[in-house]
Amino acid sequence: MSRKQLKFEQVEKEIRQLTRTLPIGSKIPPERHLAVSYDCNFLTVRKALKTLVDEGIITRKIGSGTFIAKHPKATPVEVIKPPKQNHNQIGVMVYRNGNAYAYKVLQSLAHSGMEMGLDLRPTWVKGYGDETLKQVQSMANEGCVALVLPWFPHDMAEEIRQFVDKCPIPVSIPLLISGLEANYFGDPEQFGKNLLRPTLALCGYLHTLGHSKIAFLGPTTPEDPILQRMLTAYSYFTSEKDMPNLSALVKHGSGQMDKFANKLKEYAGDLGVLCYDDEHALRFMTAMHKIGLRAPKDYSIIGHNDTEAGRFSDPPLTTISQDFENISNGLLRNAIALTRNSSDHSESTLKLKLIVRGTCGGRGKITDEFHTKFPAISFVEDSAD
Repeated sequence: MSRKQLKFEQVEKEIRQLTRTLPIGSKIPPERHLAVSYDCNFLTVRKALKTLVDEGIITRKIGSGTFIAKHPKATPVEVIKPPKQNHNQIGVMVYRNGNAYAYKVLQSLAHSGMEMGLDLRPTWVKGYGDETLKQVQSMANEGCVALVLPWFPHDMAEEIRQFVDKCPIPVSIPLLISGLEANYFGDPEQFGKNLLRPTLALCGYLHTLGHSKIAFLGPTTPEDPILQRMLTAYSYFTSEKDMPNLSALVKHGSGQMDKFANKLKEYAGDLGVLCYDDEHALRFMTAMHKIGLRAPKDYSIIGHNDTEAGRFSDPPLTTISQDFENISNGLLRNAIALTRNSSDHSESTLKLKLIVRGTCGGRGKITDEFHTKFPAISFVEDSAD
């Protein structure tokens, strides 16, 4: 008789797959976050991690966290749910200079791969030129039937287009690129709507909290289609409500951010700020703190992508949490479909989750009226500061 797998053994297998997917040196989530992800006690996670520490796969650094020290031996992934297709080896091409969002997709891909019984074969690249194509050819020779790109910089869209055209195996991509609609994991018709609706709703949420001035803050990447649609929705909302347009695209560094904060200080007490991602939100909070202003007393602020840094900011950042399981499942399903000269765009209309923490001033105020008024958003109050 086969022995039932213990919970810590299942968690260990999942984390082991995660360590194969991420680059050496990557920091893995804290034990309490892994416990939430795997629906178990943190002591179960700790027991699972001990095995990986003993094998030298991960290493703990006091005061810093837990990091990937080496990759486990490439052994076939245990099939939890047998796939319908015969070939289950999928390449995962990781861009080395990824961000917090890319890390989240990778973590979710590792979990989805286990659930779908897929053998994910990761590789890390600096670009998508001839050397990378040679890597893909080697992966194809070793049995990979398709490739997934978890994330890539938006300004590399043309390079990605050429890469997909030349790639010896089909490629599933996370972003809609003109001419590569079949390769995009989601519904091309919903791409814009899935960005416009939530952004309009978030502006409406800040307005409902009592702010007559709403600013938008993002990066200096005008070619980014996600940024374009968020800006379009923001501009539409402020125009419709006869509000001033207070949008700003700022470079890395504190100079421009400090200037933007000083520009907005006159609206203290009546200001809501919607950000492209958590990084910009946290940088803006730092700039406002320099001039003696704090959220939510002087302004409300919302980030995007629910990064670890946002959870531990002071106060904790209200932010949008993406449906990463939907994204990773979609990328893998489409990769499998592409091997059959088909596509899988079965992604449903996304309902983003707003994690209501300390920076927006909305905690304790979310009533049934909010859920009815803003159906594009699921509100979740997080009281753990």
